[in-house]
Amino acid sequence: PSPPSVQPDKIRKALVYSHASGFKHSSIPTGAKALRIMAQETGAFEATFTVKTDEFTEEGLSKYDLIIFNNCTHVQKAFTEDSQRKAILDFIKNGKAFVGFHSASDGGMPQWQEYTDMIGGCFAGHPWNAGGTWPISIEDLKHPVNAAFKEKEFTFSDEIYQYKSYDRSKLRVLIGLDAVKSGKKGNSKTNDYPVSWVKSYGKGRVFYSNFGHNKATWWTPFMLQHFLDGIQWSLGDLLGPSASLPLKK
Repeated sequence: PSPPSVQPDKIRKALVYSHASGFKHSSIPTGAKALRIMAQETGAFEATFTVKTDEFTEEGLSKYDLIIFNNCTHVQKAFTEDSQRKAILDFIKNGKAFVGFHSASDGGMPQWQEYTDMIGGCFAGHPWNAGGTWPISIEDLKHPVNAAFKEKEFTFSDEIYQYKSYDRSKLRVLIGLDAVKSGKKGNSKTNDYPVSWVKSYGKGRVFYSNFGHNKATWWTPFMLQHFLDGIQWSLGDLLGPSASLPLKK
């Protein structure tokens, strides 16, 4: 997507972390490449890429506006020091931005419950496998992070999660899975399976999308637009609400 939905009034700097401490997705390099090209072509942000945890200190993060976790499973194993965990969470609480893609939610609790609370939920399996094509519904048609989607419903091929430690009242679901139409059952008694959401965390903003298991996702134009708009929302450049929406019947 070029140009971005909104031109930032100053340079936005992102630290993109792409190390998996658990299952390693083959799409990690694809996601990193897509984010690199996105940054270069849109000018919405500048990206620094790492697979190390060295910069995740209060001082190291001070030069960034945004942390992006690109398919990094089991972050509780990567960030074991209390000082690093505090630096990451304080970074967001104090007004900065966090974006997570796909397995960024596969980790945290119980060893690092605060991370799960920040991102909004923890991976609890994927009844909707990566090889399937699944019915997706837009839950917030007016939100600018959903501007890339022209239809209220569409089908998409990617791996879709169910969650534990997820509370709809604490975030704004933008996109959900239509579990009934999918023909598969998950762990939610109310068929509440969010796919992308935004939320506030202290003074900061969080955007998470479950999409990104499949390499093809990272080269799908409307999905890249959704990702970029989520990034720009997290940075405060694209304005839109984060208050919770009730589950649609």
